[in-house]
Amino acid sequence: MKARFRKEEYTALGDFILPSFERDQATIVALFPKFDSVFLTAFTTKLSFVKQLESNLVKRLEQKNVTISLYQIASDLSNQLSILNSYMADAGLPTNIISALKRDLHDHNIEGAILKLEGLLQVVRNNQTVLEAEGMLTDFGRTLADYKVQLETKNGLQNQYMNSLKQLTESNGSHYEELYGFIVKITTKGKLVFKGSVVKDEYTISKSIRRMRAATLKKAQDDVV
Repeated sequence: MKARFRKEEYTALGDFILPSFERDQATIVALFPKFDSVFLTAFTTKLSFVKQLESNLVKRLEQKNVTISLYQIASDLSNQLSILNSYMADAGLPTNIISALKRDLHDHNIEGAILKLEGLLQVVRNNQTVLEAEGMLTDFGRTLADYKVQLETKNGLQNQYMNSLKQLTESNGSHYEELYGFIVKITTKGKLVFKGSVVKDEYTISKSIRRMRAATLKKAQDDVV
């Protein structure tokens, strides 16, 4: 059974596993001779080919940093909502809509958050006077509306990119499957060779995916800065 990750992550996982394989190749080849330089060349060639497909797509859509920017907006909005939550609680107003909205933002359910944000805007407008009496700024409603526009814009760009990437993976499915085949072969043999060693984790796909995603997010954050 395949580990749970998307085809769009195959190249990132390939990049993540390649250094370990290059470092340990001699040890692996000692037990599995087919994992020689010919195999390594075939793997890196396939990895480069699929990466180039994705690189062309990213450049065409000018997608760089859209996802991390979207999630940063969601995080900033969540912080604003914590302040609004205090105003509403002090005013005796129910805060369940804020809790649900913050949960959507945390889970990156942007579509759900946008819908709930529209409802929250109505609540704020209907209770403007009592909320201002608790300290809310007069233009706080406009701030929320601006966040809604930003979320809609960035989410639209992300969806455009993801739909195009899905079409890319479908139309080039055989190349992605071949790349995944290389990854599975390397990780399967690596786990056998390094059984009982901490190095085995580097060849465990589920653990590699978690480290890969953390590294990818950090890089994207650093790029934005």
